Amino acid sequence: MESPATENQATCPATRISGEDSRWRIEQMVEMINEVTAPLTGGDYFRALVTRFAQSLDVNAALATECLEYPENHVRTLAFWEGEDITENIEFDLVGTPCEEVIHGGAFCFYPDDLSRRFPEWAAEEGGMESFIGIPVLAPSDGRTLGHIAVYGRKPMAEDAVVESMFRIIAARAGAEIERLQAERALRDSEARARQHLTELAHVSRLGSMGELASALAHEVNQPLTAIMTYCRTCLRMLEQGRLSEDDLHKAMSNSLTSAEHAREVVSKLRTFIQRGEMKPHPIPAAHLVRECRVLLETEARHHHVHLRIAAAEDLPTVRVDSVLIQQVIFNLVRNGIEAINESDHPQRELTVQASAEGDNVVVCVSDTGKGVDEDLRERLFDPFVSTRKQGLGIGLSLCRSVLDRHKGKVWVEETPGPGATFCFSLPIHRVAEAIEN
Repeated sequence: MESPATENQATCPATRISGEDSRWRIEQMVEMINEVTAPLTGGDYFRALVTRFAQSLDVNAALATECLEYPENHVRTLAFWEGEDITENIEFDLVGTPCEEVIHGGAFCFYPDDLSRRFPEWAAEEGGMESFIGIPVLAPSDGRTLGHIAVYGRKPMAEDAVVESMFRIIAARAGAEIERLQAERALRDSEARARQHLTELAHVSRLGSMGELASALAHEVNQPLTAIMTYCRTCLRMLEQGRLSEDDLHKAMSNSLTSAEHAREVVSKLRTFIQRGEMKPHPIPAAHLVRECRVLLETEARHHHVHLRIAAAEDLPTVRVDSVLIQQVIFNLVRNGIEAINESDHPQRELTVQASAEGDNVVVCVSDTGKGVDEDLRERLFDPFVSTRKQGLGIGLSLCRSVLDRHKGKVWVEETPGPGATFCFSLPIHRVAEAIEN
């Protein structure tokens, strides 16, 4: 294949212009492109860039691309001018195109004419292209090839219409922008993986909690089912004896319905609690957030003969959270408190969940009358695999911290006089959380 021409290798007849005029023309064009694209970033930058190139050089197509890791030898356009305007971005294979020489050769390429002879199939597919200019776009940080910029048209180009140095100036700015976009994507991907990991860990933790809660939940559901069966048997017996009055039937049906609704509520809350999915924050009144997990908390407390008190004023502010994950934080802290009570000899078996508004936050505190927290563990409580429980894996409190970090909140253990311990966490109220994100 013939080598593409550089600015010092004329390949077609062209009207020469003086060096001074040529430099002036280059400077004007670079200044014009920079003026148009300087305030822009991302897709806006590349669209403005290829538009200005296409219009200034009077070509039929102009594009800026980014190399793909897969499929191999493919690129994706970041902006594509074709015909008269910006068109939809595409992916294409480099094989058999002049773009392949630009990217794989890592060099500026200029074919002022006769392109259809050098790349007959590609030129025909593109509508009879005869001229081409291309330059690789390199990463400023390490010099790797990120993509390329190319313009091509059906008419031959005068040799003096383009100077390599001009394209290199533009390509350097484009390289910095592609590298910035890649860094942004890497950060988003990393955050997405962190969210997914947190979701998976939370799901596993909830399943583990449900395994330990199985007997308590079976008892909680069995009670209303037993009551319903008792009412039904009593009604049948009274019906057979001819003693079933309308009032007795109404009372039995009402009590059965109440028991059935209680069982359904327990099952519903359990299903919601163990559900698996992406983190989905949404605004929710803080009091409603606490109230929603009340059924599971009371089930666990009754099973261990612990008196549970929940205090959450109805006028608490709204928070923007994934309610299932925050309810898991509350549930983890309550279960830890119950375990501490079970391991303590203190006669009072009491646990309190209290939610209040403090400044720009809603603060939830879980206090127990258990054995308290050892001083040597206090600083490490929220680290992975550090547990206050004899049978604990040490992921509960670590998970709590991860969940609250994702919600711009905090978790801590308070110094409290007397028996037991108090664990607290804070969540920014909805308007404050929006300000933090923005």
